[in-house]
Amino acid sequence: MVKVLLIEDEQPAAQRLEKMLAELAPDFNITSRCDSIESSVQYFSNHPMPDLVFLDIQLGDGLSFDIFNQISIPCPIIFTTAYDEYAIRAFEQNSIDYILKPINKEKLQKSIEKFRRVRNNEMAPDWSALIEQMNSEKKAYKQRFLVYVGEHLDSIPTSEIAYFYSIEKSSFLVTSTGKCYPLDYSLDKVEDLVSPMDYFRINRNYIVSFQSIMKINILSKSRIKITIHPLPSEDTLISSARTPEFRKWLDR
Repeated sequence: MVKVLLIEDEQPAAQRLEKMLAELAPDFNITSRCDSIESSVQYFSNHPMPDLVFLDIQLGDGLSFDIFNQISIPCPIIFTTAYDEYAIRAFEQNSIDYILKPINKEKLQKSIEKFRRVRNNEMAPDWSALIEQMNSEKKAYKQRFLVYVGEHLDSIPTSEIAYFYSIEKSSFLVTSTGKCYPLDYSLDKVEDLVSPMDYFRINRNYIVSFQSIMKINILSKSRIKITIHPLPSEDTLISSARTPEFRKWLDR
């Protein structure tokens, strides 16, 4: 069995990763899960070294790179994060791969296969290839969306889109000038197509751009309401499961 440690402060993300690992790598045994720099350092100080670590870069108490300032981790690491700006620093550690969120099965499967090859001494980490992969993923974000305007077609630059929303299984985009167009993509697909640096999925029905956010109201510890422009026909609330990640997205 491969002993695996998950370091992830978002419970839904950790549960999703555990579920995918159970399907793709049944020989992986998740020995424990940490959710902060402090708990991770304590774990490594008091437990045997795992065979593999899945490590989220942004944790609730800071960047996970701070763990390496306090303790040595010689085992292979697969970094996970929504932002690619930390790639080079990740490669400086004992990283064998770097997965951008949202993680899908195809990316995860490739990382698992890479780990197995490294573990069997079939290959060493190829930093240049990882950087090239990261850059190619970064360039893959859509620059424009093709929409229908009556009997005509128009191409809307992504930079002009304030938010995307869905209603009754139909999806739409809204520009910063208030124009609304139907989309052929689901919001799940849109989430994969736009840059996570610029857009955030606040709940099941809305993906908003940072530039569209005009006001942020804290309703409770786990509930946030935002005012976006142009104003939609309903309140835009951050789902409780997404609130911690939304806070980190604002503070990137």
